[in-house]
Amino acid sequence: MREVPPVTLAAWRLQLTSVFLGLGSAVQWRQLAPADRLRALRSFGWLAGSGACLAVHFGSWVWGLQHTSLTHSLLMVSATPVLLAAVSLARGQPLSRGELGGTLVGLAGAIVLSVGASSGGEEHVGLAGDLASLLASAVMVGYLSVGRRLRQWMPIFVYAFPVTGIAALGLTLGGLALEPVTLTGSGSGGVFGWLRSGHYAPWVLYLALGPGLVGHTGFNTLLRYLSPLTVALAFQMEPLIGSVIGWAAGVLQPPGGLTYCGGMLVIAATVWVTLASTARERAGHGEVGVKTGAEVGPVTPATALVCSRRKVRAGDVVERAEGPGRERVLEEGWGLLKVGGGRDEEA
Repeated sequence: MREVPPVTLAAWRLQLTSVFLGLGSAVQWRQLAPADRLRALRSFGWLAGSGACLAVHFGSWVWGLQHTSLTHSLLMVSATPVLLAAVSLARGQPLSRGELGGTLVGLAGAIVLSVGASSGGEEHVGLAGDLASLLASAVMVGYLSVGRRLRQWMPIFVYAFPVTGIAALGLTLGGLALEPVTLTGSGSGGVFGWLRSGHYAPWVLYLALGPGLVGHTGFNTLLRYLSPLTVALAFQMEPLIGSVIGWAAGVLQPPGGLTYCGGMLVIAATVWVTLASTARERAGHGEVGVKTGAEVGPVTPATALVCSRRKVRAGDVVERAEGPGRERVLEEGWGLLKVGGGRDEEA
């Protein structure tokens, strides 16, 4: 859809995705406890920041895609895992050889995927388009980092709806300000033009349901349980997932051999990084248990990380299986739970 201005095209995708996410968010919001609702409202700044990153990601990616080749664009956008690893190392966060090796394998898989996705060769390559695609990759570091922080306790739709809605609003306003589109125009001439177009509406529906709900929302779900680096690697599967969904919907040709080959490399890299990350965490920390019958999990001297089979909410109190003192849970969730390191006097 090269005839559609890039920022407007990015806005179209997120506009309809926001509608679907809003339905799920309404259900989950009613199920939230009053304290959790207040906490979600107080997190609006983080949600807005994540939405801004998402808007820049989609806007610069689509703009870059229209100003360079598909291969170059996908390669630049696929740099997110490498950038995440670099940021982690710069901040002094430990990364094992397995995590670094898996990141390189994932990068190789992304290269294969980008080659497989390119059907017309290097028809046009532009430095500005390459830089825009690289910017799209860079802002994903912030998007995934904020998502990891909030998704530890915030339900998926309560998180994804405002983030996607803010991004859609930003892109819609950006399209009106920067591109030859109007608020009421139809087709490629309007920021909501897809609603009046029998040609564009099916494509926008596919983008919202496929890459939007199944892709981005699915990966945001994983942020509660996996590291941003692992999820960034999984994001490289989007060309394969999108190709399969598009083929099933009858709007795209079936994926080629290179797409499947690259997808297998990315899957292998994601599993590798996940296992390496888990092994590093277990090797680098001591052990602590809780009297509630939860599994034994790793713990640092400052804060305890309790691995529980049940869901624990913020403010709950758990007792150590060995040693005095109780620990107050700071972040609710399944799996690794951060709890306070000091003694809690109340039961």
